Amino acid sequence: MALRMISNVFTLLPKLVIDQNINSSISPIAGYIQIRERRKRRTTYPFSWWVKRKTKHIDQYLTDDNKEFLREFAKDKYSKSNESPLKNPPWEKGKFEPNSKRTGVIARKIGVYPMWTKSGRKLTTTLLQVVDNHVIKYHPPEVFAKMRFGPLHNENGRLGCLIVGAESVDPQRFSAEYIGLFNEAGVMPKRKLTKFYITPNAALQPGTPLYATHFRPGDYVDVKGKTIGHGFQGVVKRWGFKGGPASHGSTKFHRKPGYIGGGSKRGVMRGKKLPGHMGQERRTLTGLKIWRINTVHNVIWVQGPAVPGSTHAFVYIFDSNIKDYHHTEESHPPFPTYFPDDAEEPLPEELYDEELHNFSDPTITFENEVKN
Repeated sequence: MALRMISNVFTLLPKLVIDQNINSSISPIAGYIQIRERRKRRTTYPFSWWVKRKTKHIDQYLTDDNKEFLREFAKDKYSKSNESPLKNPPWEKGKFEPNSKRTGVIARKIGVYPMWTKSGRKLTTTLLQVVDNHVIKYHPPEVFAKMRFGPLHNENGRLGCLIVGAESVDPQRFSAEYIGLFNEAGVMPKRKLTKFYITPNAALQPGTPLYATHFRPGDYVDVKGKTIGHGFQGVVKRWGFKGGPASHGSTKFHRKPGYIGGGSKRGVMRGKKLPGHMGQERRTLTGLKIWRINTVHNVIWVQGPAVPGSTHAFVYIFDSNIKDYHHTEESHPPFPTYFPDDAEEPLPEELYDEELHNFSDPTITFENEVKN
C-alpha cells in the first residue's frame, strides 16, 4: 500500500513542475536543467489546422537555363515585393522592461567542439548555426488570445505571438497556400516555421532578419529540440536493463524485462519501464551559457554536448526562463533584437566570453554551408 501511494505521488508530480505535462531533471554532469514533456508528439505529418505545404513539382522537361531563369524570377518576386514592409516606415522600437520577453531564433545543430578557459578548464560546447532567419508575422495579444491554443500561453493577455521562419527554399516545391504566408513579410518561403511568445514591446516588423548577434557571449539561453529517434526498442536499450542470464537453462529470456508486478483492476502501474518507442521526443535544455559567437557565419557556441537532436537538426534558441539568468535594465542584450544599421561600429568576426581563451583555431572553418 505504501509503495502504491509513493508511486501515485511521482505520477502526479510532473503535472506540478514548470508547465502542464512537463517534468524536469537536473543533469549532474553539466549542471543544466533538462525539461521532459510527458505528452509525446512523434507524428511526422503536419497538424490538421496547417495549410498544405508540399506540391507536385515536375521539371524533367526544363533545361538548365529554364531552371536558372525560374530560380532568379522567384528570388526577385519574393525578395523585392512592393508590398514588403521593409520598404514601409519601420515600426517604433520598444523599450526594455524587467518583465520583457524577446523572440527566439531557429538554428541547426552542426556539431560538438572542445574549448578551454583561461584557467585551463576544458569545455565541451555545441555549435548552432542561425540559418537565414526572418520574422514572418506578428499577432498582438488581443488577436493571439482568440487563436487556437492562444489562451493557454497568453498569460492573461500579456503575451503576443511572433512567427519566425528559417532557411529559404525554392517556391516551386510548395503549394500556393503555404507560399501565401510569406507575402506580408516579402521574403522567400521558409523551410521551417515556428512561433515565439513575446511581450508587445518586443514586437518586430515582418521581414526583419535575425542574426546570431541577437544574443551575446556570456548570456544564458534555453535550447529546445527533438531527440534522435531509435524506433521501437526493448528494455535493455531503452532503459539500460541488465537482462536475464545467458546460460544455465535460460531460454528466450536474455533481453526480457522480467516480472512487471501483480495484476489488479488498474493493470500495469503508470510509469512502468517497458519496451516502446525510444527517442523523437521534445526536450528543452535550460541555462546553457554562450561562450562564443561567429558574426560572419552566425554560429553560436553553447555549453554542453547534450543539445537534443542529430547533426543538422533544427533547434530553437531563446532567452533562459531561469529566474537567476533574467536580464536587467543595466545589462540586457540588444532589444528587441540586433539591428546592424543602428550599430556605431561593425562587430568583429569573433565574440568571446571573458573567461574563454581567445585564440584562433585553424582546424575549424565554416566556408561550407550546412547541407539541406
